[in-house]
Amino acid sequence: MQLRLFRHFVPVSVVLLASSDALLITGAFYQLLSASETGVPIILRVSSFTAQFSAGLAVAAVTAMVSIGLYGHQSFVDFRLLLNKIAVAFLLVLMLVLFAAIYWRDGLSYLPDPRSFPLKATLIWLVCVSVTRGTFSVTLGRGLLKRRVLVLGNGGQAARIAKLVETGENEHFVPISFIGMPGERSSLRSDMVDRSVLDPDVLTDDALTEMVYRLGASEIVVATDDRRGLPVRQLLHSKLAGIKVIDFLDFWERETRTVDLEALKPSWLFYSDGFRCGPLEELLKRAFDVTVSLGLLLLTLPLLVITACLIKLESPGPILYHQARVGLHGREFTILKFRIIRKLRIDELAQIFNVLRGDMSLIGPRPERPFFVAELTRAVPYYSERHWVRPGITGWAQVNYPYGASTEDAWIKLTYDLYYVKNRSIFLDLMILLQTARVIFWNYGAR
Repeated sequence: MQLRLFRHFVPVSVVLLASSDALLITGAFYQLLSASETGVPIILRVSSFTAQFSAGLAVAAVTAMVSIGLYGHQSFVDFRLLLNKIAVAFLLVLMLVLFAAIYWRDGLSYLPDPRSFPLKATLIWLVCVSVTRGTFSVTLGRGLLKRRVLVLGNGGQAARIAKLVETGENEHFVPISFIGMPGERSSLRSDMVDRSVLDPDVLTDDALTEMVYRLGASEIVVATDDRRGLPVRQLLHSKLAGIKVIDFLDFWERETRTVDLEALKPSWLFYSDGFRCGPLEELLKRAFDVTVSLGLLLLTLPLLVITACLIKLESPGPILYHQARVGLHGREFTILKFRIIRKLRIDELAQIFNVLRGDMSLIGPRPERPFFVAELTRAVPYYSERHWVRPGITGWAQVNYPYGASTEDAWIKLTYDLYYVKNRSIFLDLMILLQTARVIFWNYGAR
């Protein structure tokens, strides 16, 4: 199941897991900090500092776990990858706790052995994470958090839904039945299609409603390639009975956090929720870009200086190279990059100056060269719509899809870019920023 937070769709399992982690870690840290005070029940000796310190440390730990990718689906299906990520997160949490213990050493001075606190707290974090991961692995394995859907259709759109399940790309829903429609060319195996509902004209008005109740579904997905012949009366009765009826494009956006270009129609762009960005949101976005960019510039300044010196020592010529790219509203601008060190992505740090002068944003679709934009606009539908926002140093496509330069890659990346353009918010920008750390650390998508 998916939950929409600030326009962005987040799996309920991730929300529950992150909340469980935060609560359990907060309680464990508070218990550790209060254990030295004996003779009084913990509930009666609540200290505002201890509670705030524990909660703040827990939130910082969960944030570090997000940046490592410990809430991704792969972490549950690949045990070896899970162990690797936990090992890295262990070191990050240890550094966080060590820094916090040094900074707030006066508040922790009552502990019998303050120097052992960072290691104890990190080991407790490890126990908490093991408990929550074990519990959620069992829960997810039984499908307790999956939405049960009844799919109306047996054509191409229905086949794409079935493929999501067959390839294991989506673990948040289960299609319990595909209802065949008269006259629709089937793209599914014959054994997958339920043909008990064929002619809308001879169905009872409550046929679909009764089927939903009988199968235990929670919603109907209208995934017919041709809307002619839809059982309108039956769908209306299902809606009036309190059953959720959702269009394929809305369903696909929710479950994959992309926009399906094959089924995309202008009417959906007109009437669907999204594409809202008023003056206040633009101001907040710009303030976010400038604040974070200045912070990154201060943090990476030594690295920028060292990189500049190494480039000068290695070869003559300018430190930065300039290249024309297409930006907001299709206008061209000059992007800045260091001439070397592509693998480590250090070359991208020079684009902080592009962000500060307003050519780019921290988060947005990656800018392309004018020649490629002209080619892709002709080959890929709705490609120019990605230019309604400023291009970014990183983006939703970059944290979800590896590097690729083909037309097919551009098509797939556009499905992510359009999702970002439609649902952009400061919350989504923060999520992308955290996931960018995961991409950089695991060298995902480097050229």
